[in-house]
Amino acid sequence: MGTRGYYVYRYRNIYFVYYANSDSYPRSLGITMLQSMRQPNAIAKERQRFREISDKLRDPSHPRVSQELRRERFDEGLDFIPVKNRLQNDVWIEWIYEIDLDRNIFHINGIPFYSLECLPDDEDFIDYISKDHHGNLACSRRCPPEHRYKKPAPPIVSDSDLATYESLECTGHNVALSHLLAINDTLSPDEHIRVSLLETMIGQCMVRSKDVGKDDWPDVGQMTCDIEIAIDHNTLTDKEWMTACSMANLAFIPQIFDDICEYIFHPKLRRMEFTWVREDTVVCIATHLDDERCLQASISRLINAILEQKNSPGDYFGVAFSVYHCAIVKVVKGAHTTTFSHTAVLQFLPSFNAYSPSTPGITALAYLGYRVDPALFVSAAKVCAWWMPRYGHKHKQSRSLSQRADEVPPHIDCAALPFEIWGKIALHLDLYDVLVFGCVSKLFREVASMVLRYPHVCGYRLVAVPTRKPESLRSGYRFLRSAAFSAERADIPATVIIGLRDTSYNQMKIPFAEGYSPSVPVSVEEVTNVEDR
Repeated sequence: MGTRGYYVYRYRNIYFVYYANSDSYPRSLGITMLQSMRQPNAIAKERQRFREISDKLRDPSHPRVSQELRRERFDEGLDFIPVKNRLQNDVWIEWIYEIDLDRNIFHINGIPFYSLECLPDDEDFIDYISKDHHGNLACSRRCPPEHRYKKPAPPIVSDSDLATYESLECTGHNVALSHLLAINDTLSPDEHIRVSLLETMIGQCMVRSKDVGKDDWPDVGQMTCDIEIAIDHNTLTDKEWMTACSMANLAFIPQIFDDICEYIFHPKLRRMEFTWVREDTVVCIATHLDDERCLQASISRLINAILEQKNSPGDYFGVAFSVYHCAIVKVVKGAHTTTFSHTAVLQFLPSFNAYSPSTPGITALAYLGYRVDPALFVSAAKVCAWWMPRYGHKHKQSRSLSQRADEVPPHIDCAALPFEIWGKIALHLDLYDVLVFGCVSKLFREVASMVLRYPHVCGYRLVAVPTRKPESLRSGYRFLRSAAFSAERADIPATVIIGLRDTSYNQMKIPFAEGYSPSVPVSVEEVTNVEDR
């Protein structure tokens, strides 16, 4: 059979989908669609055509075509099917060409390519269909700017949206993160682990789904492109919002990841204007943060959220996040005055053609998430709501680990040992035993919290980032979405490689929405010779 595909017209946020049962590859159906839109007044004519179609669909007095007949005509390529959500490629549909009449964009397989107002000629159209460094379909960097799709202009920001920014005392507009957080400019080994793991998870999100046709693995890479061309944060769909908030949230959730949902699960996000990721940290999803007024408006929103919800004096942080950029604001709330300072806008998402997974925004959020969190043990205990098969049968805990820890006295009757010794003991325990250890007393909870600041992947505690990458990560651009870590599990050393498919036998889930969590391959090799580490 021939190469099947769809050609689609988007008008008034409705997708009018037509089916092509053969010859849908770019040199055939792709060029046919291209040529149709290069005709004089093609954009205006197509808008008029679909305006009339839309009006008929909304008119209750207009004769209706039965769903069965419409489906039959659709399968024959003679009629369209209107849908609210963009259709995805799958094992049967290789190519989808979308004429976006709302934003004047020519999309290929969901990726924005060209401006409808200045389309390339036939041969250049073919030549510019390329791949990025993550293996995704992409518009070649050779494509001239006049042919590329245009991002929407920043939304108009009213003066009232900037009232809080301009009325409170700002002690710094472009403050270095190290000054904002009162930390060292140089990454510590522990911070390096957190940054590298976040880089790897973000890199995995940028890889478009290879398991096409699976509803539980959406095309996160495609949705980041949709976020880029959103008019403002209010126009983001629920999935686009969830993609953005989930990426930001990865820096703040307990760093415990596995593929066994019965044992490890992270709380699901719900769409809200402000998401409190810690007691002292709030995130808001924004767009166009590279525009100064949009940045200041987002910072005003964050300050207002902090002042409305937090009555106690102290230091609070807000994150304005757009996937492509982020900015961090620190609000110092005193008994009588409130001041704030903030970073410059920071690049978060690496370029899809990047040569490094590192960005200032990823590092900033990893730093922010690594701060000491008094609620870490409780959060980790909630994530690890285990069923306990180790006792011969599944027995759900009658009380959570965090509840049991609240019921114990602050001290235990045993020979006093320094905190550092208890810490070394806890570092030799399995993750489950660390959590049980933390339930013994308030002191042990503090010790357990120290251990839980390390990321845990498939039961292994990540303890270092090797100075030399394994050979398997050097070919191509694998290092953009894969990383190796020195690790331990109950004092057994190992090497853990995350994101490399051809050597994996474990999986970790990247927590997104329900049924919406990409699986990342994990390979573990226990080290028998300490000198091998």
